[in-house]
Amino acid sequence: MFHVEDHPLLTALDDIRPRLRTMLGGIDTERCLSDAIVNEMRESGVFRMAVPAEYGGWEADPLVQLRAVEMLAEVDASIGWYAMIGSDGGFYGAFLQPEVAKRLHSPDPNVITAGFVDPAGVARPVEDGYVITGRWPFGSASRHSQWLASGCRVRHDDGRASPPIVAMLASEECEIHDTWNAMGLRGSGSFDYSVGEYFVPKEMTFSFQNPPVRTDPLYRFPMMYRANVPGVALGLARAAIREFTEWVSGRRDAATGRDRRENAGVQHAAGLAEAQVSAARAYAVDVIGELWETLLRGDEPAPDMPDRFRLMIAHTGISCRQAVQSLFTACGGSAVYDRHPLQRRMRDAMTVTQHALHDEQTYSTMGGRLLGLPAGGGVS
Repeated sequence: MFHVEDHPLLTALDDIRPRLRTMLGGIDTERCLSDAIVNEMRESGVFRMAVPAEYGGWEADPLVQLRAVEMLAEVDASIGWYAMIGSDGGFYGAFLQPEVAKRLHSPDPNVITAGFVDPAGVARPVEDGYVITGRWPFGSASRHSQWLASGCRVRHDDGRASPPIVAMLASEECEIHDTWNAMGLRGSGSFDYSVGEYFVPKEMTFSFQNPPVRTDPLYRFPMMYRANVPGVALGLARAAIREFTEWVSGRRDAATGRDRRENAGVQHAAGLAEAQVSAARAYAVDVIGELWETLLRGDEPAPDMPDRFRLMIAHTGISCRQAVQSLFTACGGSAVYDRHPLQRRMRDAMTVTQHALHDEQTYSTMGGRLLGLPAGGGVS
């Protein structure tokens, strides 16, 4: 029986993690990962984990991809975030015709795809394609990318409405703006980027409202590119638990002189965090695993799977943030210093869960559907 941990990608990541830990200096000030870190990641093959095997990718199952991001986020959340974003090209290519997708991943399948797929730009239809203009925020990993998947509103000259599209822009044709001055995920390089009056052939665009062209199990569920998102929160929270236990060991309370580990609040925070992170991970594995088994059988996912999938992503991130926050609080005043490991984890956890996929409103939205309210029903 195949176990996730046996996958050669995870073996490669386990090999590079000690080296990555020695390379973290400077990523906060540069506000993106160094070339050395990205080269290590590229050599491991993590950026091709969603690329079809026939194009030289791993075509790794979603639980392997979740674990890959989790392993890197344990080193640093920004590294996990880079891997999560930068590997999405395999899924985007599934919406393109095979000959076009092959070009996307050639000649090197280790290409990095970044971008912002919500429709922040404008696409003007012209013969054989679109003229794209716009500026997009949160271009994580953009400085190291080869492609930028960029969401656009389609604006016809006659005012007709069309579904939004995603245009695959060549990164070298876009301007990257030095905007990423953030509380957390400082090394993620989530800069704005822009392009003006840039022609994109229609074949290099797609819409999430259309089914994927590629129908292999990994690509049949349109939201599958989000299955590795929880790995960032899970990895950073697991690292926070480890760093908390290391920090507490050997420390004594300044007022009483007693071992800090004997403090009931410290014990409660450690136990609560362990339960929250372990439960969140089990939830993620359960939902993703059920979805994957369904797809492998050739069956269609249950009608409620998209809702359950979204709820799982939101809850995993929120639970991990709460776990890190309880550990941070238990550290007392010393945790506010930059030198404290939990301070960095706290900033990253807060930033990760500001992403729309971790919005607490998801509880109300999904709860309303469980109670039989129509989709889009508001909160009273």
